[in-house]
Amino acid sequence: MSSVHPLEKLKEDYVKIEEELQRLREQKKVLDEKFSSALGEEKKITEEMRKVRDPYQYNKMDMRLNMVSRSRREAESQREENERKIRGYEEELKIIKKRIEYLKPKSAGTEG
Repeated sequence: MSSVHPLEKLKEDYVKIEEELQRLREQKKVLDEKFSSALGEEKKITEEMRKVRDPYQYNKMDMRLNMVSRSRREAESQREENERKIRGYEEELKIIKKRIEYLKPKSAGTEG
């Protein structure tokens, strides 16, 4: 019989999920930087637009603001999706950890 013991399978799954969780956390850092950069640029353009009186210049800045806002919204949705995945993987790790603890052989000294 060549089946893998359920405890070993759970441990393998645990390691795989931990690795994926670590990758997602690294990706989260990149997405956070992208989002904060776009947000900063958006605020900067808004401040500049308040000072501009020339309609041509204002329209030009408005178009640039729209592009930056779109990229910020995309980064924000990617961040939210990433955070949902992280929460899901963390919950999965908790469940697997409980299963591993349940399946671990008990020590012989506790029988009485």
